[in-house]
Amino acid sequence: MPITEEAQNMVSKVGGEETVELRIRHFEEDFQYLQSLWHELMDKYLNQWVAVYDKSLVAHGKNIHELRKKLSSKGVPQNEAVIDYISSERKSMLL
Repeated sequence: MPITEEAQNMVSKVGGEETVELRIRHFEEDFQYLQSLWHELMDKYLNQWVAVYDKSLVAHGKNIHELRKKLSSKGVPQNEAVIDYISSERKSMLL
């Protein structure tokens, strides 16, 4: 399916189609990794925010601001990390 010129310009700004596809694939892998750890995360980080990047749990915090500070200090790109809140009531929210 052809994409619009505006969409093509956006894709070009982030490195081209291959880069976009690679980022999406990494995000999907990190999301699946987070899902595979869900029960362990509930035991260790209940009612906390967690972040997964490059198939690794890279940070956790009691609030989103604390988590984002930790990600920044570690040089983890926040727009590429999978961030979720660990709650006993499962709700999907991707940031």
